[in-house]
Amino acid sequence: MKIIQARTDHVYIEQFQALPGQAWTLLGTNRSGIDDFFDLVSCRHLKGRAAERSLPDQPGVVSFKDQQAVYESELKKDQTDFMDRLDPGTPAGDFLKHIEAHADLIQALGMTDSLDKGYRQLSTGQTRKLLLLAPITRGVTCLVIQAPFDGLDPDSCKELDRAMFHLFSKGIQILMFVYNPTDIPSWTTHLGIVADGGLVFQGPADQVPASCLAQTSRPDFQVTARDFSPSDPAPPGVFEKKALVRLHRCTAGYGGRAVFTDLSLVVGRGDHTLVTGPNGSGKSTLLQVITGDHPACYTCDLTLFDIRRGSGESIWDIKQHMGIVSPDLHRNFRVPGSVLACILSGLFDSIGLYNPVTDTRKKQALAWLSRLDMASAAGVPFRDLSYADQRLVLIARALIKGPKLLILDEPTQGLDKPNRDAVLDFLADVAKDNLSTILYVSHRKDECRHFFVQHIRMVAPGV
Repeated sequence: MKIIQARTDHVYIEQFQALPGQAWTLLGTNRSGIDDFFDLVSCRHLKGRAAERSLPDQPGVVSFKDQQAVYESELKKDQTDFMDRLDPGTPAGDFLKHIEAHADLIQALGMTDSLDKGYRQLSTGQTRKLLLLAPITRGVTCLVIQAPFDGLDPDSCKELDRAMFHLFSKGIQILMFVYNPTDIPSWTTHLGIVADGGLVFQGPADQVPASCLAQTSRPDFQVTARDFSPSDPAPPGVFEKKALVRLHRCTAGYGGRAVFTDLSLVVGRGDHTLVTGPNGSGKSTLLQVITGDHPACYTCDLTLFDIRRGSGESIWDIKQHMGIVSPDLHRNFRVPGSVLACILSGLFDSIGLYNPVTDTRKKQALAWLSRLDMASAAGVPFRDLSYADQRLVLIARALIKGPKLLILDEPTQGLDKPNRDAVLDFLADVAKDNLSTILYVSHRKDECRHFFVQHIRMVAPGV
C-alpha cells in the first residue's frame, strides 16, 4: 500500500507506505484529520486527490459508516409490524461465508453461539465483531479498521486483539485507525501519528518521539457546569432527595429470550449511577426500558418521576425530564437536518426538528456549538459530520434542556481520550452542583469516576 501527495479537505499526506508483513496502527485525535486519512486508504470511501495511490483490491473495511449502513438495511427489512413479536432481523450467520472453514476464528471472537441470533438481537459489541468477521470469511488479504475496540467490554477487547493478531500472523495485512493510545495493540510493528492535518510521524512503533505522542492529548472543547441550565433547579441550599426511577423485578429481552430477569433498581435524585457489564448482558436494554423504547416498560413495575408506566401517561410526559445519548439514538438520527436543528430537537425529544423555536433557543444552541468549537458547522448537515463530532452534537442535544435525568449509554464511543476526559470532567461538575442525575453505561474502566455513588454490575444470561 502506497500513497503519495494525497489531499482532502482536512488532511495532507506527503507520503505513506505500508509493506507486507507490517501491522500498522494510525493514531490521531478526532479532529486531527485521521478520519479523512482512513477514507483515503479504505478504498470504499475515496475522496480528495493524490499524485499516486496504490491500494489493495477490495480490502476488508470495518467502520462506523459500515455499521450505520447495515443498520439502515436491517430497518428496511423489519417485519415487526406484520408479526406478533419483534422481528429479530437477519440471522448473524447470513453475514458470513464459509463458516465451517473459519470456525476457530469465530470461536476466538466469542460469536459461535450468536450466529443463530437476529442482527437486532446482537449487542453493539457483537455487531462490531460480526462486521469484522464478514470480510475475513470472504478471503480478504487486507483489513482497514476504524476504532475496533470502541463499544467492546474488556474481555471482548482481548478476544478481538487475539483474533487480529492471529490474522496478522497468517499473512493478513492490518491497518488500524484509533483515537486513543491505550488502543494500540502490543503487536503493532509500525505506528503513524496524525496531527494538525498531516502525518507527523510514521515508522517502527518503538521509535515514535514523545513530542509526537503529545500532540494527541489536546481536547477539542471545554465546557463547565456554568454552561448547564437545569429544567427543574433546586432552590439554593436545598436538595430534595426523591426517587426518579423505581424498577421492581423486571424481566426484558428480545425474541422470547430474556437478557435479564427479576432486575430491581432505584435511582434517587443525586444517585449518579454507573452500569457496567459484558456485551449482551442487557445494559442498553435496561436503559431502553427506562426510556420507553422497549415494550417491557409497560409490563414491568416501573415508576418514573412519580408516574407509574402504563397508567395512561404520554411518553412525552416522561421524556420531557430526560436527556438521552445512546447508540440507538445515534443510529436512528437519519433524517435530513442541520447540526443546529439536531441540537434544538432535544427540546422536543424528536428525531428531527418539526417545531418552531424562539431566537433565544437558537442562541442557546449556538452557544453549545461554540463551546464544542463547532460554531462554523451550525448549518452543515448533521450526517456530513464525522462520527465523533456527531456524538458530541448529540451530547449537546441531550443537555440543552437541562434534564432531571441524564441517560448516557456509551456516550464517549468514538471520542479520543482528551475529548472523553472533557466530557467526564463536565459530568463531574454537573454531579457536584446537583444539576442533573446521571445514569451512565460504560465498558471502560477509566470512566469509573468518583461522582458515581451507585454501581450496577450486569451479567450475561446464563452466568
